[in-house]
Amino acid sequence: MDTNSETKKVGAVLVLGGGIGGIQASLDLAESGFLVYLVESSPAIGGIMAQLDKTFPTNDCSMCILAPKLVEAGRHLNIELITNAEVEEVSGEAGRFRVKIVRKPRYIDLEKCTGCGLCAQTELPPESELKETEGEIWVDRIMIDESKCIQCGDCVQACIEENKERQGLTNIAFQQRQFLWLPPEERGGRAPETLMQTIALMDVASRNDFWQRELSKCIKCYGCRDVCPICICDECDLESADWIALGQIPPDFPLFHLIRAYHVADSCVGCGACEATCPMNIPLLSIHNWVHRQDPQKLFEFVPGLDPETRRKLINNVKRTPIAKRKVRA
Repeated sequence: MDTNSETKKVGAVLVLGGGIGGIQASLDLAESGFLVYLVESSPAIGGIMAQLDKTFPTNDCSMCILAPKLVEAGRHLNIELITNAEVEEVSGEAGRFRVKIVRKPRYIDLEKCTGCGLCAQTELPPESELKETEGEIWVDRIMIDESKCIQCGDCVQACIEENKERQGLTNIAFQQRQFLWLPPEERGGRAPETLMQTIALMDVASRNDFWQRELSKCIKCYGCRDVCPICICDECDLESADWIALGQIPPDFPLFHLIRAYHVADSCVGCGACEATCPMNIPLLSIHNWVHRQDPQKLFEFVPGLDPETRRKLINNVKRTPIAKRKVRA
């Protein structure tokens, strides 16, 4: 008998698509003893059938047929649901495939979300698409719809009752938090050298891709600015500029954070409060430390005593794109 771990077949099956066909296939395989990974690109399983009224030829309600299967698939011990995800790469051979799955962001920690629904029951915008069913709003797991989110923060406040601790941290943010626990004389007001060395070794294209990937997570909550001990201006240009309006999804890359780095380049104390506050775990301290190590005159064309009305490279070379008007609650 072949006991080589590299050739031994795996008793698991991946099913693509969480429609009625994928659900039924998953249930049949699970009942046969296979471990099933059901991958669905949308946030929930059910597919088109969940949107139908009556089905041919029995004229039965589609949900009357589908609902029991949805419940069974969600509770079956041999089925693992992977929603809001897509298969990016498949390698290997029959019986031992290796599949790379990319999950799209839900902006919710699924391991901590209890499905209580408190965040969905906060005061809703007048034109919200969220509807009540029989007087209740019920959810299994929450997902924030970035196309409708206005960054009001009500859902975060409602979730405090269920989760009093800070949400999960990425590996980089965890390193930074450990770094911030060090005494000031040991950390020297700089980001962990491992991350800074990694950035320094990147070429220009890789470095741009790295910051593009990190800064594209920004949801424009302005928490980094509000908590910064250096930002003490009576009026903040970041509030009035049309190209960095609050709640713009996605934000213009990377103007907002470049302006902040430019603003605190010579005064950042390396406290890390901006990064600790960021709900998207962006390595903001590394941005400020990287800028601090550069020549500001070359990087930003900064010249002491420059006329404030003089157009500078940072602003002059940014193409402003109009932002669609959005209705928000006062």
